[in-house]
Amino acid sequence: MRSQCAILLAVPLAVACDSASVSHTSLPDDAPDLALRGVAFARLADGRVVARGTAEHLDYRRAGGRLVAFASAASIEPQGGTGLASFGTLYFAAPHVDGEIANRHGNAWGGVNLDTGRGDRAFTEAVEYDGAVLRSDKKVTAHGPGYRVQGNGLVAQADGSSVRLTQGVVGQMRMEARR
Repeated sequence: MRSQCAILLAVPLAVACDSASVSHTSLPDDAPDLALRGVAFARLADGRVVARGTAEHLDYRRAGGRLVAFASAASIEPQGGTGLASFGTLYFAAPHVDGEIANRHGNAWGGVNLDTGRGDRAFTEAVEYDGAVLRSDKKVTAHGPGYRVQGNGLVAQADGSSVRLTQGVVGQMRMEARR
């Protein structure tokens, strides 16, 4: 569901490469400031890797923080005490990702997969990230420990505090026996 996070994770790599020298060639007006192929990146916080990812092709435009990636995948270690921490490591993959870093807006499409360390799995054809909210108006399927659900849309808080399937939800939930 949060595969658009790959957008945010590639920024440190783009900034780190800012001082690299590249031979000048005549490029079209919409050419990226940074174009990478077969890229792997990692994001560090407090001396530890908190996210990592790969992209077959990544273009970054400094103006507006515009990023375009193809065949991208990322993993994120949620911070303890956050709504996402109970899911464990989050693994995202999408064939196409684009977004604007500064505006905290992005899209992933072509088949977006989420797998978690806890065992949850979700799939949708496309997802949009705008600020702190993820949305999809495509079919969403998800399953994990004790549940299997399907909806025709999704609205979720990016911090994991709320996930709501919309437009005709079906599924099963297994409740633990209470003593």
